[in-house]
Amino acid sequence: MTAGLLASEQLMKFSDIIDTALTQQRELLHAPDKRKSDKPLRSFSVREVSHALRVKYNSLRQYLNTLPGMPAGTTEPGNRKYFTADEVNEILSVLYAEGKIGDERMPRRKPGDAQARLVVYNLKGGVSKTSLSVNLAQFLALRGYRILCIDLDPQASFSDMFDVQADLDGLPSVYDVLRYEDDSGGPVPITEAIRATYVPNIDLVPGSMSMTEFEYETSASFRGGGDGTPFHRRITDALELVDDYYDLVLFDTPPHMSFAVIAAVYAATGMLIPLSAGMLDVVSLAKFLELAAGTMEVVEQHQDKRYDFIRFVLTRYSASDPAQLQLSSFLRSHLGPAMLRNDMVSSTAIADAGNTMNPLLELDPSSFHRKTYDRIFESLCGIADEVDAEIMQSWGREPFERESR
Repeated sequence: MTAGLLASEQLMKFSDIIDTALTQQRELLHAPDKRKSDKPLRSFSVREVSHALRVKYNSLRQYLNTLPGMPAGTTEPGNRKYFTADEVNEILSVLYAEGKIGDERMPRRKPGDAQARLVVYNLKGGVSKTSLSVNLAQFLALRGYRILCIDLDPQASFSDMFDVQADLDGLPSVYDVLRYEDDSGGPVPITEAIRATYVPNIDLVPGSMSMTEFEYETSASFRGGGDGTPFHRRITDALELVDDYYDLVLFDTPPHMSFAVIAAVYAATGMLIPLSAGMLDVVSLAKFLELAAGTMEVVEQHQDKRYDFIRFVLTRYSASDPAQLQLSSFLRSHLGPAMLRNDMVSSTAIADAGNTMNPLLELDPSSFHRKTYDRIFESLCGIADEVDAEIMQSWGREPFERESR
């Protein structure tokens, strides 16, 4: 009799155990609902709305009471008003129609404006790439951007954060959009894979484990000729169907080089590179940038590819840590304006968000110390401001400088 473990059986057994445990944990976390998408996104205070829309708090309170068409919101104990994300967007529309804000704060494309496409890209794991992507998407959606998120990571953590599980629920995923024609079928229109999320203004093309098949199929296409559409154009071509429906497409990428990543880099018009504030991460960054440059050379062989912006952002940053502070100064002195001014700070609010699968805007601020919540809220708002400014510049608009409160 052969001794030892049969790895395939043992690993599948462990997979089943973890899957069952996670399902039970999700049901416990989101009780009485079985899934977090069973309940709507939380409502937002007037102060949060003023920050999201970049309108002075006192001015917004006056507008809410005097401008026709403003949503009523919900009054809670203490005579405090709260507004749903849909109502926040109604407020934005009224402010724009009444001339209280201009084009620089209205994140809607006009005729001739190209769809903004942002790839969040770093080949190193553990740099909070998915956490940054999810929170950035929600902050930009709250201020009015119509966003399509595309999860290219086979682990599909981004999709899990929005409670869309293509593998579990048998839904079409990004793989079905990008796959090659074979005896079992061919790619589906991207419209069949798009899923509305419980967050207004955010739709999602979910990731799935099947994305690993895309890599094998692409390799095989070099030998067999594929179905006529080269791998690097498959995302770009798929997005043509929905070009008019979204202001921003955001790609969350896996922490490894792949054909799907190259296709996203080809499709993108902007790049955001998250970087943890550690020396080993900076050393890895130099190697990553060299590899990324080689990738871009491949892309540029197929077209005169130009980006609107490429920026770096520090994640998991603690200014109270002398080593991180020194590293931040080092990066800013060498990369200059390529570094975002705002960092994604290290915070218990973010750590708790990861543990509960809830981005910051889904957490109850009262469950944290006020300063703790405000610090990470300001951090993520600042990052959203800078990305928003880059997109506005690409549309030929003067970026808005946030009003003091």
